Amino acid sequence: MSLYKSVLVIDDHKMVANGIKLVIGNLFDNFYMAHDGMSGVSKALQFFPQLIIVDYSLPDTTGDLLVRELKYKLPYTRVLAYTFTYSSNVIVKLVQSGVNGYVIKKEDDEEFIKAVHAVMEGREYFCQEARIHIVNKFANAEDDLAATHLIANFKFSGKEIEMIRLLCKQMTTREIGASLHLTERTVEQYRSNMSRRIGARNLAGIIKFALQNGIVQLDDL
Repeated sequence: MSLYKSVLVIDDHKMVANGIKLVIGNLFDNFYMAHDGMSGVSKALQFFPQLIIVDYSLPDTTGDLLVRELKYKLPYTRVLAYTFTYSSNVIVKLVQSGVNGYVIKKEDDEEFIKAVHAVMEGREYFCQEARIHIVNKFANAEDDLAATHLIANFKFSGKEIEMIRLLCKQMTTREIGASLHLTERTVEQYRSNMSRRIGARNLAGIIKFALQNGIVQLDDL
């Protein structure tokens, strides 16, 4: 028995769409395809799929514009971006359009299946390459609330992300406070809260989390 009801793949490469069907077709009762944005919206409104998988480069539109339209017309449908591009600009555009996940097509089948399950279970899923671009985009935003985003299914503000980076550099509470314009007490509260959320018992746990999720690279340490 299939786990999920329906999925729509919008990709102008028919071989890619057929490949996706081979990988995840057995997870869904119904599998639909469209090869441009217009027919994608039409089929989405006809079949109301639980999941829509969207490429970025389409003959008549771009993925981010299509996702915004789909989210407006079908707000409860989950959307997973699946593209060839490594472009930071494209990844950020798709994230800002409201996708629930992002996987680059170089990833293996297991990663893709994992992403589908996560998104269908109501979680967010972004491959490592996408997470790195997301962190770099939002980490230095001045507006603490506007920078809020999901990393490894945890919500972090831009200030929290920057604090994780500074902690990984083994800066003191006073140095971090001076850098982020926070009191030492506030820094300690931030650190305690973040450690509890990610399950890190000490600095080593924070560094491990940061490395695994692209917040810092080994060269930064």
